[in-house]
Amino acid sequence: MASSFGQSIPTTLLSDSTKEYTLTEKIGIFREKNQKAETINSIQNIDFEIEGKEVITVNDDKDGFWLKIPVHNQTNLKKWYLEIGSGHGDFEFYIPQKNTQKGKITYKKIVLAEKTPFSQRIIQTDRFIVPLYLDSNKPITIYARGESNYFQAPIRIAPLQYYFERDHKVDIAEGIYYGFVLVMFLYNLFVYFTLREKGYLFYVAYLLSFGFAMAQIRGHGFEFLWFAFPVVNFYAPIFYALSGVFAALFLINFLHTKKHSKFFHITLNIVLGIFILAGVTNILGLKNVASSINQIAGGISAINSLAAAIYVYYVGYKPAKYIILAWSWYLVGVVLFVLSGAGIIPYNTFTSSGILLGSAIEMVLLSVALAAKIDYYKQKQVETQEKLLKTSEEHREFVETQNKRLEDRVVERTEELNVVNEELSVNLERLHEQNIVIEKKNHNITASINYAKRIQQAMLPRLEEIKSVLPNSFVFFEPRDIVSGDFYYFQKINNKIVIGAIDCTGHGVPGAFMSLIGNDLLNEIVESKLVTKAAHILDRLDEGITKVLRQTDTQIRDGMDAAFCVYDLETQVMEYAGARNPLIYIQNGELKTIKADRQSVGGNLIKNQHNKKAFTNHTLDITQKTSFYLFTDGFQDQFGGDNDKKFTIKRFREVLSEASKLPFSEQKDFLKNTLKNWIGYTNKQIDDILVFGFEINKPK
Repeated sequence: MASSFGQSIPTTLLSDSTKEYTLTEKIGIFREKNQKAETINSIQNIDFEIEGKEVITVNDDKDGFWLKIPVHNQTNLKKWYLEIGSGHGDFEFYIPQKNTQKGKITYKKIVLAEKTPFSQRIIQTDRFIVPLYLDSNKPITIYARGESNYFQAPIRIAPLQYYFERDHKVDIAEGIYYGFVLVMFLYNLFVYFTLREKGYLFYVAYLLSFGFAMAQIRGHGFEFLWFAFPVVNFYAPIFYALSGVFAALFLINFLHTKKHSKFFHITLNIVLGIFILAGVTNILGLKNVASSINQIAGGISAINSLAAAIYVYYVGYKPAKYIILAWSWYLVGVVLFVLSGAGIIPYNTFTSSGILLGSAIEMVLLSVALAAKIDYYKQKQVETQEKLLKTSEEHREFVETQNKRLEDRVVERTEELNVVNEELSVNLERLHEQNIVIEKKNHNITASINYAKRIQQAMLPRLEEIKSVLPNSFVFFEPRDIVSGDFYYFQKINNKIVIGAIDCTGHGVPGAFMSLIGNDLLNEIVESKLVTKAAHILDRLDEGITKVLRQTDTQIRDGMDAAFCVYDLETQVMEYAGARNPLIYIQNGELKTIKADRQSVGGNLIKNQHNKKAFTNHTLDITQKTSFYLFTDGFQDQFGGDNDKKFTIKRFREVLSEASKLPFSEQKDFLKNTLKNWIGYTNKQIDDILVFGFEINKPK
C-alpha cells in the first residue's frame, strides 16, 4: 500500500573513494506499523519518507521497518562497505545483482542479526557491516529490513580503510573504559573484604551489572563474551534491571534514607521494586515490556536519586555532595546521548559516547563518596571523643569535691549503720523465734490436712469394690493439693449401678468440705431413699446443697458440677444426667458425646422454688460393647504444651479416643503419662483431676 506522504528519495553520489558518506539524512524509511510484513517485491511499490536526521531511532518496534538506500558510485573504487551503526536488531539486506534477463532485477539477501551467533557476521565487529561491489557510474538501490527492540545509529557507506582508522580510536577509548570499570571493581571488592562495609558490596555489584549493561549496549558483550549464545541478547534488560536494583540499594545504604528521609526511603524502595519487576518480566519472556519498564524506571531513578542526595545533604549529611556530583555527571552523559539520538545536537563519537563518559566519572565519584563516608564517621567519632574528654576535664574538680563530701558522709552513715545493725540483730533474733513458732503451726496444720486426706479417702468407694462389679474400669484421680474438691461415687442398688464424677467449688480444704457434704447427701439420696434415676439424683442433690448451705437465706454460692450414669443390669439401659459435665462414650471406635445441662448443682443466684429447672434424663440402649467416660474439667483446663495453652476438650476427646484402643488396665497409665508430658517441668497442676472410665458389654 503506497503512503500518501511519500517523498522522492535522493541518490547519494559517491565521488571520493577516500571519504565516508553518512546516508541517514537522505535515505528513505517505511515503518510497518500495524501492517503485514512487506516483501522485497512489494516494498518497491511503497512510497518511502526521508528520515531527515543524523541517526535513525527505533524504540520497541514490533512490526519492523524498511530502509531504501539509493547510491551512485562515481569513482573507480568498486568495493565499498555499508554500515548500520549498531549491532542491536535483526536485519535483512537486499543487494541488487547484475541482470541476467533484461528488465528484471534480482536481489541477494544477506542476514545479519543479534539472534544468530556472532561468527555468522560477514565482518566480525560490534556493528553490522555489509560489503558492496559497486560498478562505476551505475546507480543502484539497496533495501534493508530491520526489527529491533532498541535501535539508535547512523547509516553510512565508506571504504574499508575508513572503518579501520575510526574503530582504532574508538576501540582504544572503549578499552580504557572497560579497563577502568574492571580496576574499580577489583579495587572496591578488595576494600569490601577489608572493611566489610555493606556499601562497598552494593557498589561493586552495581559496577559489575552496569559494566555488563554498557558492554551489551555497545555490542562488545556479544562480540567477546556470549558470542556463541545469542539467546543472552534476549535477556539484556536484566543487566539494566540489576544495575538499577544495586544502585537503589547503594543509595539507600549510603544516604541512610531510613534515618534522614522516610519519603525518599520509600521512593527509592519503589524504584527498586520497579527494576525487579522489569527483570522478572524479561525472565517471563516479555523483552519489549521489560525494556519499557527499565526506561521508565531509569528516568524516575535518575531524578529521584539526585533529589534524595540534595535533600540529605541539606539536612546535614555532607558526604551526600559526592552523590550529587556523581549523578549530575551521569545525567549529563545520558542527556548528551539522548539529545544526539533525537537529532537535537550533532551525533558524533563524543555525544554518542556521552553515557560512557558520564558513567565513568560517576563511578569515580561514587568510590570517593564511600571513602568520604568512612572519613565522615571517623571525624564524628573523633569529635565525640574530644567532647567527652573536655567534659571529663571540666567535671574532674567537681568529682573530687563530691568525693570528699562522700567520704565525710560515709563516715557519718557508717556510725548510723552500726546502730541500725544492732537493732537488726535484735529483730532477727525475734524473727527466728517467730519462724520456729510458724513452722510448728504449719507442721500441725499439714498433719491435720493429711489426716483429713485419710478421712476423704475412706469416704471414696474402694477400687476393689468397683472392679468386682465393673472389671473393665479405672479411676484416674489426681488432687491438686493434699485433699480434693473432686470425688467419685459408686453404688450398686438392687440391679442398678450408680456411677458419678463430681467437681465441687474450689479445691484443697474448702473443696474437700464440699465433697464430704456431697458424698453424705448422695448416700442419703441413693442408699436411704433409693433414688436411682440419673436426673432425679441431680435434682435431689441440688435441693440438698441449697438446703444444707442455706443458700436461700445467705450469700453462700458454692455448688457442684457433676455427671451421673445409672445402668440397669436387667434392661441393659444406660441413663445419664449431667450438670455442666458431659458424658463421652465410644462404640465401634466412634466417639460420641451427650451434652450436660448448662446449670450447676446448688449455687445458682436466681434459683428459687418457683423457677427451678429439672435436670434432663438421657437414656441409651446397650446393644454392643461400649466404653463410657465421666470426668471433671481439671484435665481439659490444664495449661502446658509448647505454647503454654489449655489442653482443651477437643484434645481431651482425641486422647480418650486413643486410650479406648488400649485395654482398660492400661488406659489409666496412658492418661497419666499424657498429662505429665503436657504439664512438663515448668508448669504446675492448676485443678483437681478426675476421669472415671468403665466398659459395659451386653450379656450374651
